[in-house]
Amino acid sequence: MNSKQIFSTSLKRLRVALLNTKIKVLILLCRVCVVLGMALCIQGCSLLQTTYNQSVEITEWWIDGYVDLNSKQKATLRNDLVEIHNWHRTTQLALYLDILHPLDAKLQGNLNQETVCGLEPDVKARIADLLVAFEPALTHLALHLKPGQLVYLQRKYDKNNKEWRADWLEGSAEDRLEFRLKKDREMGERLYGKLTSAQLSLLQELLLESPFDSERTYAERLRRQADSIQVLKTISQEHPAYEEARQSIHALLLRSTLDSPDSSYQDYHMKALRSQCARAVRFHNSASDKQKLRAFKTVQAFEQDLTELMAKKN
Repeated sequence: MNSKQIFSTSLKRLRVALLNTKIKVLILLCRVCVVLGMALCIQGCSLLQTTYNQSVEITEWWIDGYVDLNSKQKATLRNDLVEIHNWHRTTQLALYLDILHPLDAKLQGNLNQETVCGLEPDVKARIADLLVAFEPALTHLALHLKPGQLVYLQRKYDKNNKEWRADWLEGSAEDRLEFRLKKDREMGERLYGKLTSAQLSLLQELLLESPFDSERTYAERLRRQADSIQVLKTISQEHPAYEEARQSIHALLLRSTLDSPDSSYQDYHMKALRSQCARAVRFHNSASDKQKLRAFKTVQAFEQDLTELMAKKN
């Protein structure tokens, strides 16, 4: 790999890390609580304050990567994102803390499935609030998308799908298991520190017990992408009134996150969430006292970041 390729790969990884720390922390932070034993602070708490305070720029950059925004679209989007950011800082961070606080002391001991999985209603409520907050920004954008930008979006989907298939669908079953094990090991060690050989064996055992179905997950991924292209194309071509367009965006966001119209996928998704929660609890309970203390301190540091973010204006 030459220096140009190394730089390109590093930049891509940084972009993904920044995006995950902003978008996925905002949209999926509470979801992380449900899999607390495996994935809390998946990107590391050290990036949180920096990227949160730059979230408007990072989100605009990410969206631009999907639809190639023009200067007018960028200006409108930036104003909408500033409003979302202010709303989120003043109303949502405290709610995230409310979810995390009850788990603090419990992290130093064993967890039970009821305690951790019982957070799911709060998780859904926070995600639903965030989706509603993004509706105006996405509606304004949808009403002014050009045909060429929808082509650009489809090409971006195609590129991402090729990479997703390479990671999750292609190769031997052993290769795919090794890929998943590597990801789970990295997440586990961010929270608990270095894992023992016995814990690595347990991780593999838990993965083999998982109901995760890459084919079904990929099919839903394609459905969501096709749905988004169709909705955006309809809005772009028909130019409905703002409220009608917003309702279409509202329904699209729900179908793409909390309420898939595919009932069989929805059943699978809920089964996978329950399994993920149970497996996370089992893994946490396998940790040593030292590892549990590290997890406790990691979550406390995360909460401190959230508290400091609440106190800052920018």
